[in-house]
Amino acid sequence: MVQALALPQVPSTLNFKNYPFKRGLVQTNVLILADGIVAKHFLQRLAKIYSGHNRYYVVYTDPTIRPEIESENFLFYHFDPTSFVKLSHLFTRRYNEAIIVLGNKIDTLASFENIRRLDNALPIVVLDRWDLHLEGKNFVLLNANDILAAYVFDHVPNVPVIAQNVGLGKGEIMEVQVPSGSSYVYRHIGSIEQKRWRIAALYRDNELILPEPYHVILPNDLLLLVGDPEVLEQVFKSIKQEVGQFPMPYGRDSYLLIDMAQMDAKSIRHMVLGAIFLHQRLKDRSLFIRVVNPNDIALLDFIKGYDGKSIDVWVEYRECDLLKKIDEDLYSHPIGLVMLYKKFFRQRKLRKFLYEKALPVISLSCASFETLKEAALILGPDKDIERISSVVFDIAIQLRLTLKLYQYTQDTHPIHEEIIEYFENLATIFSKPLQVIKTSSNPIRLIANEKDMLLIYPFSKKVVKANPLNIFCTDPEALFYKLDRHHQIFIPVL
Repeated sequence: MVQALALPQVPSTLNFKNYPFKRGLVQTNVLILADGIVAKHFLQRLAKIYSGHNRYYVVYTDPTIRPEIESENFLFYHFDPTSFVKLSHLFTRRYNEAIIVLGNKIDTLASFENIRRLDNALPIVVLDRWDLHLEGKNFVLLNANDILAAYVFDHVPNVPVIAQNVGLGKGEIMEVQVPSGSSYVYRHIGSIEQKRWRIAALYRDNELILPEPYHVILPNDLLLLVGDPEVLEQVFKSIKQEVGQFPMPYGRDSYLLIDMAQMDAKSIRHMVLGAIFLHQRLKDRSLFIRVVNPNDIALLDFIKGYDGKSIDVWVEYRECDLLKKIDEDLYSHPIGLVMLYKKFFRQRKLRKFLYEKALPVISLSCASFETLKEAALILGPDKDIERISSVVFDIAIQLRLTLKLYQYTQDTHPIHEEIIEYFENLATIFSKPLQVIKTSSNPIRLIANEKDMLLIYPFSKKVVKANPLNIFCTDPEALFYKLDRHHQIFIPVL
């Protein structure tokens, strides 16, 4: 049975000698409507934390939720918080904030409406376990399910723990545990170049260490990182050794398309051997070889000869719609990399189809994969290259290629230096050398004369819309077809 309202005697003028409020600080009055196990833990935690200039007015019905440690900062009122009449007696004073932590949906909604009737401008924090839909303004809904899910997610291995309620909450503060096999282990902090990010703190054996250049990172150390969120994402991958996982995160398998009616036997054999070479170097789980329009039994036997544990050969003997067949294959398996002959990639309809699938695509030329030595990118007028940077380094590392970045100095853009600095920073993070080539000559002409090079592009709409008849175009992505004597890989911009 709910007891009658009993208001304690509160002096109209507070005596700072008797109350733990600091002189010079404005008293903050907080109204708390509490009930249930969450409210009990909340009040216990609140009572342990000294806040000298806060005064808490707590309304409750269950006596067991009162904290064992009580302070003069707390005044308790034992009555039903949904009672408008009784609650109105507390509004003879002004509150800076109200907090509703109740275990019942109906009580929560009723209490919210009562406070709004008594003070429409009072900021309210509501613990929401029922996906409430409240109207108005000046309130914050704390979704308990989202909070618990986020907290559980933070304990999943090998995912970055990002500060949610500190700073901007955009990922600029991150916590990373260093695995024993990380390239960061046994390195002095001073030897790690930190551009646009910093190691702000180090935790070891449950102790905080403020890092100095001479400190050595040990296995299982917990690093607190602060910096640009995009850079921290790359740092996290470097610490966790995530480089070397391509074609993840796009998918786990590779897919080679062969149309025997559109290719000669020599090119088909070359493509199959090139795809197998990539399958052996990359971290794909399986290689699927889709053959359509088979017309050469000996060549088909050559391809089927590679069918085995991690290579599957699929043959479509009937006439089929090529795009529909590819779509079926991509739907049935977690494909993360599509490989096809450059002649097919020149078809805009097929480019558009693959672009909409948001998958990396390798356009295969007649060059040898075994002799590849370099991976190259040409700076364009936008920042798409920066957005695929981690994948670029991943590919270069797995294929053991040196990395080159071309800048055409006769057509520079303000963002070029920023992108170059970003790539140089990643090169340091991933311990992968980077060569920046600034040239007054058209880089497309320079690269056209190079050998043993893999070209990397963002898979953008400019690639899809590329038109060989547009003689005035200068964007390297839209001119990819001029360099398709090289193998080319197009990475979706996620």
